[in-house]
Amino acid sequence: MSRILGQFGTDTAPYVLREAAGRDGGAVRVLHGAGWALAGATADADGGVAAVLTGRLDVRLPLLSRIEAGGRGVAERAPAALVRAAFQTEGPGFTEPLRGGYAVAVADTRGAQRLVLATDDAGSIPLYHHWDRVRQVFSFASDLPALLALLPSRPALWQPGLDAYLTTGAALDGHTLFDGVRMLPPGTTAVYERGAGPRLIRRDPAEGATVPAPGTPGREPRPERARRSRGGTPAEALLDLPGPGTALLRELTGPDLPSAGPAPDGAGPGAPPPLDRRRVRDLPALLPEFVWRLGQPEADPGALLVSALYAAARRQGLGTVLASDAAEEIVAGRRRVEAALGEGPQDWLSRYADWLAPVPAAHRARLYARDYRAFLDDRGDAAHGLAVRLGAEAERRSRRAALTAFELDELLPARGLRRTAHLAGGHAVSGLLPWSARRLWTAAAPYAAGPAPAAAGTLSGLLVPGGELMDFVRETLSPSRLRISGLLSRRSVEKLFAAQLDRPSERLAGTIWALVVFELWREEFGPAVRRPVPPPVRAKSPAELPALTRRAPVL
Repeated sequence: MSRILGQFGTDTAPYVLREAAGRDGGAVRVLHGAGWALAGATADADGGVAAVLTGRLDVRLPLLSRIEAGGRGVAERAPAALVRAAFQTEGPGFTEPLRGGYAVAVADTRGAQRLVLATDDAGSIPLYHHWDRVRQVFSFASDLPALLALLPSRPALWQPGLDAYLTTGAALDGHTLFDGVRMLPPGTTAVYERGAGPRLIRRDPAEGATVPAPGTPGREPRPERARRSRGGTPAEALLDLPGPGTALLRELTGPDLPSAGPAPDGAGPGAPPPLDRRRVRDLPALLPEFVWRLGQPEADPGALLVSALYAAARRQGLGTVLASDAAEEIVAGRRRVEAALGEGPQDWLSRYADWLAPVPAAHRARLYARDYRAFLDDRGDAAHGLAVRLGAEAERRSRRAALTAFELDELLPARGLRRTAHLAGGHAVSGLLPWSARRLWTAAAPYAAGPAPAAAGTLSGLLVPGGELMDFVRETLSPSRLRISGLLSRRSVEKLFAAQLDRPSERLAGTIWALVVFELWREEFGPAVRRPVPPPVRAKSPAELPALTRRAPVL
């Protein structure tokens, strides 16, 4: 996946965009004019309108027909040219006939200049943006390192970010862990005009039929179904992860599609996670690059295996693979929902939140430093916000509808699809899903039944006395390094290590891993950490103070 990026409201030299876009190589085309600049590998400009696109457009002919019906011919059928012509025909509503997984940016310099950004209905490709009110400059990019390279100074850490990451695995509601840097929601168009801030327009999702569950009588032959669902962008292989998401995609696409891999060191389907004794020695060098690609911390150690498989696919010369990692997220989300629906009316919210969280609520409360805990108590932590949100939605609709909408519309774009886009794109591979996330959710029902697959236990096995990973994580979470941010209690982290060494468990090891990745991310990107200011203590009124009187002399 090639990145797109740009700025509006300032004269940005082309070399600035090339440098920001060029970390992973690949040619980019820069389009620029007075007060604006866009860059991307897929770009087009004509008639005062410039467009850049990353991802894919699945439905071309209906789009062409609509453009030509509007009285405009399309000289070439390149995706960026189609986007530019569609905008000239439809204006900001140009995304209505678009289908596929994409992120686009259009600069309209006819008359009053404006910039328009858009993402597909599922949020397949993240698009980050930053609005500088003082300088009146709007910046955007499809990955965070490129966007940060465009800003005059590094943004501070978003103060609630650590709690959000440990509670739900990612910042939600369009936030990122960088203060002032936002992610465009799925199915959203952002319009920026000079002299005003960005305006977000949420579009109605496109209608589509559901996919029957595997084994349903009367289904179409699998290969034909897969080809049509991929919209003419054929996948060359299936990312072969050992999980139910991979099995779901294999059932839907048929047995003929080859597997992407093998993983490094000859590991193939069903291979162990990458945190084994052969690879631990490489982690100190691997993890900084890993968090750089993602742009934000990732609590799931299985993402390392995903990254290794995408790298292996690239070495095999593959350019497009079916993203089993995103399908695994969909199946896991469906399993969480089904389990929560089996709980009583008093317990379903707390149980769902605990299954979702990388770090259990009881651990989070103890791990935070005193000032950070006081900040969250005064503001309201992520768990409280999640409970209020889902509880209100469940009263308005139903528990199933509330949880399903949260999983697909909020959690999947912020966690699974974002991770797929960055890990696949970081290795110059396009990771696709053969059907929309909502359709796969329907088809995933049989794969989500029953308990979750047992953990391999490798992570916990490395965090034991003498374990290969223990020295590395102890150094990363040393008191001297934790003191820099002041967000975690050094004493509580030491107690966490002691508990893991005394009675090793996957849950404790996962908590340690989540903290390690956060600290490595913080050091890699260097966001300024504003120390939480504890809420003011209410002073007692004079009436509450004890009266000071001189004791009368005893006669």
